[in-house]
Amino acid sequence: MSLDYDIDDLDQETEIGFGNEFGEEVSEEFEEIDFDALGINPAAPTAAKPGSEAKVIMLAARYAAGVPLWHESDCYDHGPGDLLARLARKV
Repeated sequence: MSLDYDIDDLDQETEIGFGNEFGEEVSEEFEEIDFDALGINPAAPTAAKPGSEAKVIMLAARYAAGVPLWHESDCYDHGPGDLLARLARKV
């Protein structure tokens, strides 16, 4: 197998389309989410842990609002959080 390429081959534009496994065209439009109705303020800090669904929703709201994705007062703790603290108090 040769890894040599002609520079002209690399300069050609390649049309890349989106499709599903059946070869059907996939729409690039997504359902609009009403973050106000969900009670999400994109400018406010969030207590949601990194990687949680709540954090991802907040990041989506911030992106949609055009504000910075990260707030200096956001939760940055990756630990088990409130659940573990509640369980520890019961012991």
